[in-house]
Amino acid sequence: MKQKSFILLFLIVFLNLSAQNDSYRQELQNLADISRLPLYRIGDIEQISSYDRTGGNDDGFTGKYSFIREETEGLVVADLKGSGVINRIWTPTPSSDTIKFYFDGEKSPRINLPFINLFTGKTYPFVSPLCGNAIGGYYCYLPIPYKKSLKIIYAGKKLRFHQIQYRNLNEKEKMESFSIKMLDNYKDMFDKITSVWTNRISPLQTYGVNLKAKKVNITLHSGIKENIFELKNGGRIVGIEFNAGSDLLLAYRKVMLNAKWDQEDQKALDLPLHDFFGFAFGKPAMQSVILGYNQTKLYSYLPMPFDKSAELNLEYNKLTANDPNELFISGTIYYTEDKRDKNKEGKLYVQSRRVYNGEKAVPHTIANIIGKGHFVGTILIAQGLENGSTLFFEGDDIATIDGKMKLHGTGSEDYFNGGYYALLDKWDIGVSLPIHGSLIYNQMTSRTGGYRFYLTDKLNFEKSLNLTIEHQPEDTVNVKTDYTSIGLFYAEKPQYENTEIKIDDTVAKIPHRDELTPQSMSMSLYWLASADYQDPSIVFGLRKSESWTTTVDMEAIPIVQISLQGLDNGRYKIYIEYGKTENGNPFSIWQRSKQISDWIPTNFETSSKDVKTIYVGNIEITNDLKTLTLRKRIADSTFVRVYKFLFEKIE
Repeated sequence: MKQKSFILLFLIVFLNLSAQNDSYRQELQNLADISRLPLYRIGDIEQISSYDRTGGNDDGFTGKYSFIREETEGLVVADLKGSGVINRIWTPTPSSDTIKFYFDGEKSPRINLPFINLFTGKTYPFVSPLCGNAIGGYYCYLPIPYKKSLKIIYAGKKLRFHQIQYRNLNEKEKMESFSIKMLDNYKDMFDKITSVWTNRISPLQTYGVNLKAKKVNITLHSGIKENIFELKNGGRIVGIEFNAGSDLLLAYRKVMLNAKWDQEDQKALDLPLHDFFGFAFGKPAMQSVILGYNQTKLYSYLPMPFDKSAELNLEYNKLTANDPNELFISGTIYYTEDKRDKNKEGKLYVQSRRVYNGEKAVPHTIANIIGKGHFVGTILIAQGLENGSTLFFEGDDIATIDGKMKLHGTGSEDYFNGGYYALLDKWDIGVSLPIHGSLIYNQMTSRTGGYRFYLTDKLNFEKSLNLTIEHQPEDTVNVKTDYTSIGLFYAEKPQYENTEIKIDDTVAKIPHRDELTPQSMSMSLYWLASADYQDPSIVFGLRKSESWTTTVDMEAIPIVQISLQGLDNGRYKIYIEYGKTENGNPFSIWQRSKQISDWIPTNFETSSKDVKTIYVGNIEITNDLKTLTLRKRIADSTFVRVYKFLFEKIE
């Protein structure tokens, strides 16, 4: 009898441990297997962050809101009770000070290492690609489970910006607390994550022999909707690929993509095709593992399950006389006939919204969804409407789940796992990573944008989700902005509202000039020339010399060539804001070998202002012509103080 009881007890313990191990495996599967995105999930989502509790912009600058309390060992960052799992850790300000993770009330930390080692991608188990740094942000997606409690202590004197997202677990999902040894059981999953995130294997391989394909070869005529896929029985679309021919790439926001599941009244997708695939201001910009563009195709591997029927349509709308009358589109739709499991899976819906110059202190809404589901991705494009300013990216993201604020971010680029916009080698260009990235950053045009996909950290809700992002540092400061957002989520039915992405002609446009300041200039100095940054101006200079490099152009010697990358192609009026210099010799502005301006003197009259803004001339910007050159006369030593260039597009 005792032996039978022992065997029964052993089996119970074994099965319980197996279930717990399976729960951790599922966390890893969510990172490796995109086909799992439609699966519903339970457990409250929470986030600890350093956001300013007063509504101001001190989201980590002083460290005031970066810890719960101070103890002998250091700053307590988190003190979590019950069972849960950390899915994401982010910071733009890691340090070499020690961070310690205490599990289940233990007196010794199981994780004890310099804070920065969570993100280098080289310290096991916090290794690439789950952990790393780029575009100014340091991120870690290694799931860290805890069975009873977790206390995190930072041993440094000052902790700055950070976010820690976690999910509370019920008894069924409870896992053993994190340990290095437990990870030995999941080497296969880590290998699979690496293979998927580095594009060694396609997400489509998951579907095996069940995968079917339908070729698309169709000519779109303006104003006529064309069906590219239809299925009358249940199943799921698992891949969409369009060949990247010139017709499609040049038709930015002129092709609508829409889809409908199970003959629902509302379309599941209804937005410009290019926005869905992550284009930014007319150019392909996203190369994630889920959605994006590469040199050969536009691709989506978002699973789109349905119960009874599905249809996918394209519609081309010719907008100008120069647009072609028709577009040829080719590609492939991948699908299976595996019906949606209604009890376990949601259907994919895309909420597309654009708000031009939104109301002061009213955040931009990315998602406002009613019902049960989970949110899996954001694509955001932001156009500042104030010259040369991206201050709107100081705004925080806020997620309210089932009526309660659960996540509060620390800045817009932080939401996308970046950090410090407008700083060199931080959030300063477009960079695509597997599940997040910067779509673009250009201070001259006041443009930026980002994307982020939620795999194991997806935001599940039972009744509602409201996800917003501010367009100002705080309520007392308003920054005029044009936002376009794409919110991706799974739910039982469509209960949300879209807005038109293509702005109606009746919308009053704010006059805007692109503004190039010294801070954002990319330049090439001519031989022996100099550049002296004197905030807020820059002084370019070139002295008279007998060197052949300063005589080769006869009467117009180049001083500096300035890049205009980021400006859209087209015709522009150019203005320059410039100031006095000790040497009063003139300069001129050229577009390569073409002189744009007259010779401009730098010796102002004593009664004149120290700074002048003048109209220079007109230029045509093309793919091949995206520079300006400042030049001097051969016999002069010339120094030019530049505050900014202004570019006004001629419609």
